[in-house]
Amino acid sequence: MFHDDFLWRAALGAGLLAAACGPIGCFILWRRLAYVGESVAHMGLLGAALGLLLGVNVLLGTAALAIAAALVMSRAGDRTIPAGTFVGIVGHMGLALGFIVLAMLETVRADLLGYLFGDVLALGPADLWAIAGVSVGALAGTALLWRPLLMRAAGGPIAEAEGRSSKLADTAFLILTALLVAFGLKVVGALLIVALLIIPPAAARPLSRSPEIMAVLAALFGALAAPLGLAAAYMADAPAGPSMVLAAGAVFAATSLVATVRGRLLRA
Repeated sequence: MFHDDFLWRAALGAGLLAAACGPIGCFILWRRLAYVGESVAHMGLLGAALGLLLGVNVLLGTAALAIAAALVMSRAGDRTIPAGTFVGIVGHMGLALGFIVLAMLETVRADLLGYLFGDVLALGPADLWAIAGVSVGALAGTALLWRPLLMRAAGGPIAEAEGRSSKLADTAFLILTALLVAFGLKVVGALLIVALLIIPPAAARPLSRSPEIMAVLAALFGALAAPLGLAAAYMADAPAGPSMVLAAGAVFAATSLVATVRGRLLRA
């Protein structure tokens, strides 16, 4: 199956993106922020629709709207309504507007399923380079921000002592998440990108004894899910994006089973 160039590009692009999502996803898991990723993905769909409407690069439109939404959401805690409620409102407004804009495109018939569930097999060389740049940048950014983000996830007096640096780290974290989500729309779509952010870290958690090990394993499991999902999609003639998410779910089931068996053996 990997004799075709487009399959190699799909596997490499999805693998790089999923690997970068792993460490970021650990903080999303630790801080229970899955709803933030989902809301940013919804705004990314609006960005893609506006890009098509205005005739600009879709990836640029998606990234711009996703980052703008992340910056707005970074101020959610300063409002009188709960942060989760505000983030949900922003995300669902973006999703609704995205559908409306896509419906207005009379001359450009957008592949709605492609934006909802991804079209990883359509990745071109330029897309691959862009995904590689964002993924490497996200991994480097996560490494640089590791300590303040970890302190923020831990909470308590240590996080409060970080002061302004914690706020800056939070904003940078949301921007990194937004970039990954924006480029993830091309791979697995707006409805499934959050799965790449939370399933690999969840799979890594039972096998990890430290946050650092969990982040590394999450990156490895994310990268593994991409070729496994593509192979399953090829053999079953199924959509590639959802198949990669199911492959990540299979890895999660496998690590959970290993952890359960190991725990029983240790107690025996």
